[in-house]
Amino acid sequence: MKNTIRKLFNQNGFWLAILSALFFSLNVPVSKFLLQTISPYWLASLLYFGAGLGMLLFRFFGKRKVDSKIEIRHQIKWFALMIFLDILAPTLFLIGVNTTDGVVVGLLSNTELIFTLVVALIVFKEKLSPTLWLSLSLIFIGVFLSNIPDGSFQFQIGQLWILFAMALWGLENNVSRKLSFGNPLNVVMIKGLATGIGTMIVSVVLLETIPSIVDIIIALFAGFVIYGGSLIFYVFSQRTLGAARVQMIQSFAPLAGGLLAFLFFNEIVGIYTWFGYLLVIIALSMIGLDLLKKDPKSR
Repeated sequence: MKNTIRKLFNQNGFWLAILSALFFSLNVPVSKFLLQTISPYWLASLLYFGAGLGMLLFRFFGKRKVDSKIEIRHQIKWFALMIFLDILAPTLFLIGVNTTDGVVVGLLSNTELIFTLVVALIVFKEKLSPTLWLSLSLIFIGVFLSNIPDGSFQFQIGQLWILFAMALWGLENNVSRKLSFGNPLNVVMIKGLATGIGTMIVSVVLLETIPSIVDIIIALFAGFVIYGGSLIFYVFSQRTLGAARVQMIQSFAPLAGGLLAFLFFNEIVGIYTWFGYLLVIIALSMIGLDLLKKDPKSR
């Protein structure tokens, strides 16, 4: 075991995976900060557009050319559904984040995994192992405990929007798996630009206040770092570390984001919420070990 851990830490892919998770963990605290001056609709547009634009620049100016093969000719319906879900989900998520404590958002964000697996089970007939069923149960209990800050159950409307967004992202994750875009960097480029433009149209139709130039630049850069930069490190870390190990590390990003929000915004967190975090950490660790058993590079 010690040799395995030492070997893992000595791999460049491990540190790239850590950077990927760290970048993605900034989603909650940065979004809460930007929502103070930018509407959720405009912020969703700018974050995704920043990711797509960043991937476009990386594709053309990167030292290593990425696969430019993008096959969507026979998958227009799935492609349109993916973009629709990616327009609706981040908007609802940011509306919820605007009125929900960041540490609770970190817990609720893990329900995306529950919805992803449930959709895969019901719609695509995929089988779940007993370990996954137990892990999903622990995540559910952990999220439930986050709504008992003072010993009594409380549920805010913002949390409902976040859960709705997680359900849509869970469906979108399954839709994306059915599409073939070649290099995953191209996926973010297409999704980012299309979602950014689509959400921008929604913002204009709803007569949302246009952000200042400074806010636009900050939000675009944040989108590139949080979504685009995270995926760049994610893809390159997989080449040496393996998909299962990278996914295991990445799965802790929402929790890290919630903790960062707790530190930055001096939020008050009850004992039940901390216990919920503990249960989710145990669940994610179980899922990670289950993935490692199926990953050839872990052997």
